[in-house]
Amino acid sequence: MMIKKFEKSLHGSESTPVNIVVAHAREAKALIPMLHLQPFQTTSRFVQYGNSNNLHLIVSGIGRAAMEAAITDLSQQQANEEGQIRAWLNIGIAGHSKAPLGSAWLGNKITCQESGVSAYPPQLIAGIDSVAVITVDEPERTYPEDAAYEMEAISFFEQATKYSTAELVQVFKIISDNLENPIEKLDFKNIPIWIRLLQEQIILLISKMSELVREHNDSHRIPRVYRELCSRIHLTVNQKLQLKRLCLRYKALGLEADLESVISLAGSHSKQIISQLSAQIDRVGKQ
Repeated sequence: MMIKKFEKSLHGSESTPVNIVVAHAREAKALIPMLHLQPFQTTSRFVQYGNSNNLHLIVSGIGRAAMEAAITDLSQQQANEEGQIRAWLNIGIAGHSKAPLGSAWLGNKITCQESGVSAYPPQLIAGIDSVAVITVDEPERTYPEDAAYEMEAISFFEQATKYSTAELVQVFKIISDNLENPIEKLDFKNIPIWIRLLQEQIILLISKMSELVREHNDSHRIPRVYRELCSRIHLTVNQKLQLKRLCLRYKALGLEADLESVISLAGSHSKQIISQLSAQIDRVGKQ
């Protein structure tokens, strides 16, 4: 059901503002056809894919530094002034002491083995199990804790939350090795196979994250009147902040349509416009 709904959304106008970050090209290989992605033309040094619904995938390379660089690069490409953010999803392989190969979880706690620093991605998506994740600098072979061991998650979370909210930053780890199947024997050809078998979970995850980010962006969307007034009259930095707060307050109170009346005052002084908006919303507050 979820797959059919997702397929239908690809042919509609519904946006999927999610950035998927993978470390390996093998991880991207199965996701590209699954998510109907095409090569994304960019001057970036990172290989990227996207689709018309605003879904984006970038291949970072292995390790924390590579992950940080890829997220910074992509966020700069997507920077805008509309107050809109995107969800970020890291899909990647990990090792675990006894978990079956090809099983997968969301990370509910991410710890850097080197520093001991931990992060806790909020768990808002039902239907997918979660596990602790430990980021290491070298492949783990003994798996001393009941956790998924990998090499990028802590940097992914710390960097992505600079450009989004914690609720919209998630890691999804697929078990590629364990004590019975050590990493030295990992057959990389299995990675796309495991990912294809997890299609239902991956599409559920992307769909739910899309819903959450659309809700967030809608509630934080700056009314059109703000941009129009900024283009028509001179406003100081402080006045722009005042005007933005007022516009968002009107929107929160369901009075966005009332803002349209101030466009006719665009020839007036900026102080007069801000004063009128303030007085009008104060009257509403006293009713």
